[in-house]
Amino acid sequence: MRWPWSRGGPAREKRDSGGDFSDAVVRLIEAQAAGTAADASSTAAVEAASGSLARAFAAAAVEGPAYAAGAVTPAFLAQVGRDLVRSGDSMHVIRVDRMGRVGLIPASSWHFEGSHDPDSWTVRATAYGPSTSTTWNLPAAGVVFVRWGSSPGQPYVGTGPLSWAHTTARLGSETERSLADEAGGPLAQLLAIPADGGDDGDDDPLKALKTDIRTARGKALLLETSAAGWGEGKDAAPKRDWTASRLGPVPPEALVAVGRDAFARSLAACGTSLALFSDADGTAQREAVRRWHLGTVLPLARILEHELSEKLEADIRLRFDAYPLDLAGRAQAFQKLVAGGVSVTEALATSGLLAD
Repeated sequence: MRWPWSRGGPAREKRDSGGDFSDAVVRLIEAQAAGTAADASSTAAVEAASGSLARAFAAAAVEGPAYAAGAVTPAFLAQVGRDLVRSGDSMHVIRVDRMGRVGLIPASSWHFEGSHDPDSWTVRATAYGPSTSTTWNLPAAGVVFVRWGSSPGQPYVGTGPLSWAHTTARLGSETERSLADEAGGPLAQLLAIPADGGDDGDDDPLKALKTDIRTARGKALLLETSAAGWGEGKDAAPKRDWTASRLGPVPPEALVAVGRDAFARSLAACGTSLALFSDADGTAQREAVRRWHLGTVLPLARILEHELSEKLEADIRLRFDAYPLDLAGRAQAFQKLVAGGVSVTEALATSGLLAD
């Protein structure tokens, strides 16, 4: 059988990393020079949302023909989940090896061409290895392409959640960068010394004391009292001179609060509940998981199922039944249906408690 995704131009290998990598390096250097290198992808909120979706996808059981299910691996599912949140789209090139096994190769860059009709689209996709890169020219049927969302003017470009909510993304990235800059400041303990504090030479009167402090590492030190001051009386050197003054990051509480708010807003834009990462009680945690799964994971999984089924020419299903997400709600629905006169069998099927 000749698969539709086996048509198209031959693959080409290149020893260099291509213009995409070079452009990315140039953009990074320019951003660092301008002081704007921080972006939303480097924040904890994005990693929390993308990591959660990736792990949820990886836990799905794949149903379908053996050749298709063998290609839809947990690694593939996890990569798609992470890509959807971070970049808004994910592309994998469909390939068949010499043994006839179907594989899905992650593409790092691609370019579509064609008219308004998706059936006319062709794609130039590139995948990178440790030392070479491979580029394919394929029909759109030769790739698995999943998007978080897209604009009507560019249906061939995926747009991620924080690209839509770019103002919130900027708030989060700038706040976290400010906190990181604050935390990256000098950290030390300051001790007052006499005006003639010495120069660490052999005649330095504080040489032994300085050495003891540097090597203390939690040990007790026996020191001369400062009650008599530095030879000039108590008023000249109060006991407070022996109290170390800490020099370190003290971020404003307002900045910390904005950071927490930006974290929650970014999670909301990604369809992820803040309660998943808070110290809420078990009931709130379970409800947060249920809402996140039903409102984010399952809809995106349906989009992925449709793309896989169409491109691999098989009925592909992702099943998430590792734990009962909505068992309590289904049980209540079943009870109410039976109390309302619905037969037990019909109530079980309607509430989703009837096994297939």
